Amino acid sequence: MTALLPTLKSLLGNPEVEDSILQFYLDCAEQIICEIRNTDKVEPKYRGVQIQIAIELFNKRGIEGQNYHAENGMTMTFESADISPSLLRKITPVAKTLLGVRKVEDDENENSGENENQTLGS
Repeated sequence: MTALLPTLKSLLGNPEVEDSILQFYLDCAEQIICEIRNTDKVEPKYRGVQIQIAIELFNKRGIEGQNYHAENGMTMTFESADISPSLLRKITPVAKTLLGVRKVEDDENENSGENENQTLGS
């Protein structure tokens, strides 16, 4: 049981599901973040985002990929991805280059050339 599991359970209102299911969603969220960050583990500053992604995945179980649903005055639509782009934008991508790992900055910094050759870990 990870340290994030009790927090996830509490935020979900202590649902009556096995811990292994909630851990699965935390692991999926970890994998998503690690793929974007090009790392093997989630850095501490992204633990909150990991929990938010796990909550989003848990809440969409059974209705994955739904684009539109209306019933009794309630309408549900989802963004095109499993994880909402607004949540994914909270994760700063890291690109691997031939010279090492380069942090991808926002468009404003890239256009000004300030961080054009910045590398991490050197």
